Amino acid sequence: MKTLLIAALLASAGASHADDLSVTGFATLTAGKAYSGYDGQFLDAQCPCFIGNYEHGAVYDKNEWSATRESLAGLQLKYKLTDKLSATAQAVWRASRPGKLDVDWAYLSYDVAPDTTVQVGRRRLPIYAYSDSVYIGYSLPWVRVPQDIYGWEVGAYNGVNVRHTRSFGDWAVTGTLFAGQEVTKDNIEQRKIYYGYKVDDAWKHILGGYLDVSDDVFGARLIYMQNSIDLTFHPPGEDVSSSNGTRQRIIGLSGTIDYGNWLVRAEANRFMRPALDYKSSSWTTTVGYRVGQFTPLVGYSSYKEKLTPTYTSTQNDTTRFAAVRWDFRKNMDLKVQWDAVKDSSNYDFTHDAKLFSVTLDLVF
Repeated sequence: MKTLLIAALLASAGASHADDLSVTGFATLTAGKAYSGYDGQFLDAQCPCFIGNYEHGAVYDKNEWSATRESLAGLQLKYKLTDKLSATAQAVWRASRPGKLDVDWAYLSYDVAPDTTVQVGRRRLPIYAYSDSVYIGYSLPWVRVPQDIYGWEVGAYNGVNVRHTRSFGDWAVTGTLFAGQEVTKDNIEQRKIYYGYKVDDAWKHILGGYLDVSDDVFGARLIYMQNSIDLTFHPPGEDVSSSNGTRQRIIGLSGTIDYGNWLVRAEANRFMRPALDYKSSSWTTTVGYRVGQFTPLVGYSSYKEKLTPTYTSTQNDTTRFAAVRWDFRKNMDLKVQWDAVKDSSNYDFTHDAKLFSVTLDLVF
């Protein structure tokens, strides 16, 4: 469906009225280098090493400055078919995989009522506050979203959602229900960060909902989702094995404050897989202050897995970060950021490290 939708949108560009088709884009050039930490090996990376993005396996190491881990460019097309029906597609090119386009959005929207919209197709999985804009760097106060909380291997889904929006005085309230699935072959995060070999990862029977509440100063989101997980392991030289039907529940809460020159961002979630006796909790908070074109900020994030009699290989890490954003031109910004991760996992993971990174963002 996503291939047909993109093809239809591109074909319509030459035949449609200008008012019916909108084209927007974004790009991020990020360079970074890990330093000051564990001197050893982490899968293919020579440490000190730092995970800049879990979903796409972006691991910085000590060998050199790299601009190929997180740099990307994206294009979004939206075509208005009728007053109530529209089609949207978004494709992202990543420097880490130059020969491939990732399609995170490819869906149809139909307004069944002035305040109610049904969308069918492919969208970002809405389990985080910045799920929809996680790769649009210009929309973020940081170089990247805090990876202690934005660290899961599935970021999009194919399915349907229903959204209803109401206003109560100065407050906007939006409720959304969604359902679908995502099937990945040779999942990038599983291979590059956890196993080192091919793992097929499928999240099925996804069902959830979230509530957004906001005014000019405050914003909050409450999210609940449940699904099942099928994993198929392909270890080199060994038989293929699988683990199917593992149930998962996710609860998340996020909040924002934009008051005068101050900005505050906070987010927390919990992942639970009862059959595996698995529970994880993560949270992050950021405080910033705008001074003219500059926004310095500091923050902290944490990811913890609960140690139980049957779940002992726990991942535990915390990150301190500080950054400065410079809005030097309309629709462009330059950011510098320092991160320090402390890894106290109960198995041989990335260990401690620091990362210095620089990013140029633009939207058009």
